[in-house]
Amino acid sequence: SRASCPVYGNTQTKYYALGDDCFPDMLEALEQAEQFIFLEYFILEEGQFWNAILEVLERKVQQGVEVRVIYDDIGSIFTLPATFNFLLEQKGIKCRVFNRLVPVLSLRQNNRDHRKYLIVDGKVAFTGGINLADEYINAYDRFGHWKDNAIRLKGDAVNNFTVMFLQMWDVCVKKLDSDFDYSRYLDTG
Repeated sequence: SRASCPVYGNTQTKYYALGDDCFPDMLEALEQAEQFIFLEYFILEEGQFWNAILEVLERKVQQGVEVRVIYDDIGSIFTLPATFNFLLEQKGIKCRVFNRLVPVLSLRQNNRDHRKYLIVDGKVAFTGGINLADEYINAYDRFGHWKDNAIRLKGDAVNNFTVMFLQMWDVCVKKLDSDFDYSRYLDTG
């Protein structure tokens, strides 16, 4: 397929009506990581949700797990310090910021990364409407009870998320290497 994301079978899913329900399963999946963890989110915000995830990521890096994070600059501009990507890098977490805000009028600023997913070892992926901020798990009441859905996938379809993440990583590093071999990240077993 042209987008390197074919249709897959052999995939189990679990639906979450709320981020509150998804959060414990995300932490459990992260704890089981042995090879890599990829996260791509529009909004990251320090708090109960993100801090719990970051704690696991830091530990996993120490265990030799490759951890990569992509977040959108506009989505996180009011929730993270401008140097947050460097802070993650100092912890051993590879980090890229999608489409940095440049203080000039540009149509490019409307090009945002609204993807929201977490991938563990190419075996499990979480996606949906939740960002990694406390309002998405109703840890505090910002706009009333927050309801965003999420889904967990286990099986062959997780390969599509892995490929999409790596393609976006290439965009963020301005590499666009169409010959890059993603196979070491794909679950073929």
